[in-house]
Amino acid sequence: MKKRILALGLALVAAATLTGCSSEPDVEPTGHTTTVTVQVQGMSYTPSEIEVPLGDELVVEFENTGTDLHDIEFGNGEASERLNPGETETVNVGVVGEDMDFWCSVSNHRAMGMEGTITVAE
Repeated sequence: MKKRILALGLALVAAATLTGCSSEPDVEPTGHTTTVTVQVQGMSYTPSEIEVPLGDELVVEFENTGTDLHDIEFGNGEASERLNPGETETVNVGVVGEDMDFWCSVSNHRAMGMEGTITVAE
């Protein structure tokens, strides 16, 4: 019985490894870059909705124009450092192949409305 469980576990690990665990969909890069400036306004981002052509690389110029510590984190795992008021950081989100969310990971800021959406325009 223990051998069967071990064999099943090893088979599952092998299957996961062979199929890959990439978080990015297969998309043909366009070679173009879309650059967007995102600023903090209170407990929200401006803009909170970003549209990016399918296959474009997205670069976000994140500016903490608020009065508190903030960051920006993307659904694909890319993120800024936590920035003090007045600080800026450039985040290369990568080639965009699907819609994704972004948010502030500081404390309960996301629950307070610090989130947004990236939409792929095909």
